[in-house]
Amino acid sequence: MKSLTALLLACALLPLPTLAAGWADGQPGYSQAYDPARNPLNDLSGARLKASMEKKKILLFVGGEWCRWCKEMNRFLDADPHLAKAFTDTFVVIKVNVSDENKNTHFLSVYPEFQGVPHFFILDKNGTLIESVNTGLLEQGDSYSRDKFVRFVDYFAKW
Repeated sequence: MKSLTALLLACALLPLPTLAAGWADGQPGYSQAYDPARNPLNDLSGARLKASMEKKKILLFVGGEWCRWCKEMNRFLDADPHLAKAFTDTFVVIKVNVSDENKNTHFLSVYPEFQGVPHFFILDKNGTLIESVNTGLLEQGDSYSRDKFVRFVDYFAKW
């Protein structure tokens, strides 16, 4: 029993494996930049541990720095701290880059095909796909609908 306790304590003191950029400095995952050099498989490994510890879902936020709607989603969430908190209280967010430089085709090949970005894949704490979400459904005019976003977050918070 003492060796199990020592092992658990030692694991708790170790840094989490290659977490998505921004986690270490407290920056919300949705605000991090899309990085073509990141390995989303490594990020998912770290996210699974974090999601399990924090009892959250994992949200793969697929997009790119070139995407106007991806940037608008960051701006939209930054402008509403209560909604942003609910979002990050529900999800461990991983940004998955899709650009000419790196389409992350191999990583994304295990998920359903999607039509555009940004796109969400919602996973359980173990990394199993729950839902594929076209974020166009959350849009309103030139931005996003707070009501639709609240319903989206609430749905997965209770799931």
